[in-house]
Amino acid sequence: MSTFTPISQSVSISPMKRLIKDHPLAAYFVIAFAGTWLLDLPSILGKNGLGLFPFTVPFVLFAVLFVLSSFAGPTLGAFLVTALTDGKPGVRQFLHRYVQWRVGLQWYLVVLFGYLVVYLLATSIFLGAAPFWALLHHWPLLLTSYLPAILLFPGIITLGEEPGWRGFALPRLQQAYGPFIGSLILGTLHGLWHLPIFLIAFFGTGPFVSPLPYLTNVLQIIVITFIWTWVFNKARGSILIAFLNHSAFNACGTLFVTLVPVMPLGGRAAFYALAIVALLIIALTKGRLGYQPDQNAQVFTVPQPAEMQMANVEK
Repeated sequence: MSTFTPISQSVSISPMKRLIKDHPLAAYFVIAFAGTWLLDLPSILGKNGLGLFPFTVPFVLFAVLFVLSSFAGPTLGAFLVTALTDGKPGVRQFLHRYVQWRVGLQWYLVVLFGYLVVYLLATSIFLGAAPFWALLHHWPLLLTSYLPAILLFPGIITLGEEPGWRGFALPRLQQAYGPFIGSLILGTLHGLWHLPIFLIAFFGTGPFVSPLPYLTNVLQIIVITFIWTWVFNKARGSILIAFLNHSAFNACGTLFVTLVPVMPLGGRAAFYALAIVALLIIALTKGRLGYQPDQNAQVFTVPQPAEMQMANVEK
């Protein structure tokens, strides 16, 4: 009588895939930086930027490449690493967080109007009631400028960023290092990722003469990251809220340039106010920033099918 002997077949995994599965955070950041910087490279090297090559990237082409660069970096990195580490179930779970809208009305109010309130209070310290009157007088800008900027352009660029920074990286950084150190790491890398902006003349910065504006921007992103981590945790890992939060912050700055053409302290008043908000959140939450380990783990841990769980128990 013949018998069948079960043979365990080991699935061969390529060295690159194994490396990504073993180091998903490092893999994500490499892809996020490489994908973005490669698409921005023509503008950086040509006359649009450092002028190392004798060509000029037309503005339309530059705009297309710039928009795509956020998707080719953070978004691509998030999806690639998720697909390699968690497969299709992980990708489905990740996509679900794009439309995770049931987070409480208060968080929509916070992200859509919180920065407006902070900017109004910060500028009114130096300008009195003028910023409030300017907003009341030009209130249609909220509908014609502010909201379109959140949802369309430059909001579309933010949509390319947030699936990576908050959607993928932050939950894993928080699990590995805690919410405070994790936010510090994320804010630093997110800030460094913006280097191409300061090398391209289209942004009004011209050639890279001094590192001070760039380093100042990195510091600002680090500060604001603590606020964004708190919002993200309170919204239970919603990529939708992370996108609206980042986009509203950018749109608010653009709106206030119109309302208050000469910002107090050269624009630093708003930054100081946001720094105070970040410090208050850190103090009031004792550095936890709304972090809940179990909830954070559920954001990126794909539940196993029931049959797989039973098999693991039997083992």
